[in-house]
Amino acid sequence: MLNRFLIIVLAIVLNSCETTEFLKFHDFKFGWGNSEIVEFDFHGEEQDTIKNIDFVLRHNNDYPFANIFLIAELVSVSNETLIDTLEFKLAEPNGKWLGDTKISVVEHKLPYKTDFVLKKEETFKLKVRTSMRFNNEINEIENLDGVLNFGLLID
Repeated sequence: MLNRFLIIVLAIVLNSCETTEFLKFHDFKFGWGNSEIVEFDFHGEEQDTIKNIDFVLRHNNDYPFANIFLIAELVSVSNETLIDTLEFKLAEPNGKWLGDTKISVVEHKLPYKTDFVLKKEETFKLKVRTSMRFNNEINEIENLDGVLNFGLLID
């Protein structure tokens, strides 16, 4: 009976696992500065594949905002460039974080590109920077306190 139970649990666990093709993080010592550009290089496989590309943002409770604005620049080896200005909601109006909280760290999985075609062996460079401003201000916020690291997840 116990063996049957263990086999069922193992089958459920293995069936629910996602395959992560690429996961890389950039760590910040004192928050994310507005002049700090995070770069990732990645490439397609031996054949064209369709992937989801997500950002992973980790911060602590020192992060003072309910959202984040990012500018992402994706450049292929053939110099095709996609530039996106993205806003991600990180908290509810009452201040409750939307991400997964583990002790004092909040982790958000933020969708960047869904069903993105990675062409056969094509190389990409992704550059991401923040673009946060206070309301009615022209200049960007110099540093986003509380941001611990930023990652790229391809699965």
